[in-house]
Amino acid sequence: MMNNKMLAWLAFAGVAFFWGTTFLAIRIGVMHMPPFLMAGSRHFIAGILLCSYFLIRGYGFPNKQALKQFTINGILMLVLGNGLVTWAEKYISSGLAALVCTLTPLSIIAMNHRFGKAKEHLKSWGKVGLIICLIAQVIIFRDHIAELSNPLYLGGLIAIIIAISAWGLGSVYNKNNQSGLHPLYGAGLQMLSAGFILLVFGFSIGEANSYVYTHESTLAILYLIIFGSIIGYGCYMYVLKQLPATVVSTYAYINTLVAVVLGWLILDEKMNVSIGIAALLTITGVWLVTYNLKKEN
Repeated sequence: MMNNKMLAWLAFAGVAFFWGTTFLAIRIGVMHMPPFLMAGSRHFIAGILLCSYFLIRGYGFPNKQALKQFTINGILMLVLGNGLVTWAEKYISSGLAALVCTLTPLSIIAMNHRFGKAKEHLKSWGKVGLIICLIAQVIIFRDHIAELSNPLYLGGLIAIIIAISAWGLGSVYNKNNQSGLHPLYGAGLQMLSAGFILLVFGFSIGEANSYVYTHESTLAILYLIIFGSIIGYGCYMYVLKQLPATVVSTYAYINTLVAVVLGWLILDEKMNVSIGIAALLTITGVWLVTYNLKKEN
């Protein structure tokens, strides 16, 4: 039988892989659907499914303090975090979005240093690991760097920077505040509140007028509900409780590798020696960060 540590690392692998695939799914989805209603529908439906499951299983309804906590977390991580990334992918490529999102570990480290109850400081080798990972992302997406000079991408890039800052703060807030609820139940409550807010906002700005169901958009939103929200976000909430936040943050680097492989398999993007080198650098960097924190704990 798996112990908690082994289960936590399995959940981490789920986050790293499935969230890597969601960049592509979001990009496909926003080509057919308005971003805030798409993100809202995704999280609201997933939230209903998860919360219904736990209520049927006999779990009680959380108190006001817990609801407040989950709502705040939902706003930070799903409304601002995921909602803004979804909006940004209307204007920038999924590859560039993945590149900018590799800054997420730096955001989590910075937020944890400022607001975390359990300070998870990186020593020298851990910092070297982060730098190596960032270099690897530049190698992977060097052909996309030129897009940064295009003013049409500016709004999308600013949105993603705000998103990863909110995600880092939300991750630390979640780790600081233990509700005692099952992590998946808590994730469902966050999705339910965030989905409702995103839907209200989407309707208020008139997105319903351009909401068109297509075969592609339906498949994209179903994939995001199951693998992005229920499995991916549920696993993320679990590993935040089991592993140091700084270790968990390294999923962002693996996400990028997944995005590259998917681009090669589905979009016929190139796979060459430089990408292989970048993959090895990423693995090395992630190992240095995790090894650094194991030595500290």
